[in-house]
Amino acid sequence: MLPKSVLAGQLAAPSFVLPAPIAANAQFLSEKVDEVGLCLFETQACLAYGQADLPLALSDLPLRWHAHLPLDLPWPEHVRHTPHPARTAAHTALAILKKVTFLRPRCAVLHPPNGPIDWQRHLLADFLYYWYDAIQLPLLLENTAHCDILSLGNSFLHDTGVGLCLDVGHLIGYAQQRLFTSDLPEQATLLHWSAPGNHDRHLPLTAMTASQQRTAVTLAARIPRTATHMIEVFNWNGYLASLPLLEQLVAACS
Repeated sequence: MLPKSVLAGQLAAPSFVLPAPIAANAQFLSEKVDEVGLCLFETQACLAYGQADLPLALSDLPLRWHAHLPLDLPWPEHVRHTPHPARTAAHTALAILKKVTFLRPRCAVLHPPNGPIDWQRHLLADFLYYWYDAIQLPLLLENTAHCDILSLGNSFLHDTGVGLCLDVGHLIGYAQQRLFTSDLPEQATLLHWSAPGNHDRHLPLTAMTASQQRTAVTLAARIPRTATHMIEVFNWNGYLASLPLLEQLVAACS
């Protein structure tokens, strides 16, 4: 059990901090963190999951859950003048989510598709049509290298009813200054914390430069107090090394 901290009730970890299956990671993280982010990153591997990969006993663990949808969803590669271009991507995401519904995840995180901004908006609107027709689970968009979320429009999140997963490592590593100076950080309900290294290496927070730490301090002061904080570092030693710094960032703003 980790020592009591200012993050009690709000601390999450990815389902891959050990080189082991999800079930073993979840067992290890039980009573160490409050929430586990299910790393459902690869479409074909996740579609093949069975009870050996996701045993029903996981629902007995004292954990909350959220799901990170695949990074390789089958989005169309080119602009197509079809009425439902995101149907395959949405159905695939829903099929994968169905495998973890017994855990009652509280939300799902989605990376926006790549491509021109108008095409991103069109695909996301179509994806949401299928998503919310099938399930009322809240969906959070994450800022990525090819979409800082703000580029979708100042009111896109409000108009679509979608939330924000703010990836601090992405914001810093991809120099997303427009996102930083916007009011979107104040709307984040889930935070991903890591040091970017060269763009997106998910290093421990101890690897942040002085300049990056200053940005992190400013962001931490703006985040809703109810947000969940996930250290998105994919090894336990790096996670533990990051925790004191994240606690300092949050405590300084309390």
